[in-house]
Amino acid sequence: MNFCVIRLSSLGDIVLTTAFVVELKKKYPDGKIFYITKEAFIDLFKNVDFIDKVLDFKQINCLKHIKFDAIYDLQVNLRSFLISNKLKGKVYRAPKHRLYRLKVLYKSRFPFNFIKDKKQKDIIEDYLSLIGKKEGYPKLTCKKQKNKELIIGIAPFAAWKNKIWPKQNFIELIELLDVAFTKKTFFIFGSKQEEILSKDFDKLPYNIKNYTGVLSLGELVEKIGECDVFITNDSGLMHIASACNVPIVAIFGPTVKEFGFYPRTKSVIIEKRLYCRPCHLHGGNVCKEGHFRCMKDIHPQEVFLAVKSLLEESNV
Repeated sequence: MNFCVIRLSSLGDIVLTTAFVVELKKKYPDGKIFYITKEAFIDLFKNVDFIDKVLDFKQINCLKHIKFDAIYDLQVNLRSFLISNKLKGKVYRAPKHRLYRLKVLYKSRFPFNFIKDKKQKDIIEDYLSLIGKKEGYPKLTCKKQKNKELIIGIAPFAAWKNKIWPKQNFIELIELLDVAFTKKTFFIFGSKQEEILSKDFDKLPYNIKNYTGVLSLGELVEKIGECDVFITNDSGLMHIASACNVPIVAIFGPTVKEFGFYPRTKSVIIEKRLYCRPCHLHGGNVCKEGHFRCMKDIHPQEVFLAVKSLLEESNV
């Protein structure tokens, strides 16, 4: 049997589809799975088992001769619609729940108050419903080994500005963690575009390894997998840590877990209940209220206590 999975972007969303791929392979162990994505994300699949071939969406012509038993469109946009229709086989599209997310965003105000709540808790369950599964977890292959010292991963950036906890708060948090724990190393993660922003962490007098912008996606997965705990904004790196089964402290500002995107591993989500939350489906770049309280009201001491609690639970 041949199966094709389509998810073009973004990093975190692609990581979440690994839960679907794992369960698909369990259901059809002899099936061959093809995955179509963008070229920029292909390296990520070095850390994904159960996929037989990964292709850039521009290469789909080499698949036109294959009769697929099922084509799973997990992107559900115009481009993925066109791609899936060029292939041979029945197409199944993941539910998007766009109206439900608008109901959450607009706090059940008219006219969205008439929209029914969805049964699935998150996007992973939406994917799994296509193959009659109810439970699954994102999974990336990480060579986890016992560390000689505590490794604290930090992802202080995000694609949307409103999702970024103030950098000074991360710096103060590092100071608190440095005092609390003896043998430790801080790993800083981010994209190439965030490399300049990360330079302030290099100036700190602590044991810091700054991997911002210098790792391939495959290497990034390996390094995140080494961490004993991962402190992150609501970002794609949060989902990588979750797929590597690393305990997570996630800082949520303009977005909420009710949108369907949150870590599946052992985690603590830190957020503030405010009249203006959520304010944007993806995070946004400008605080509409002008106060940015969703992030500013979260203090380093609060995050520190969550990290300390997670490490104690994990016996690290």
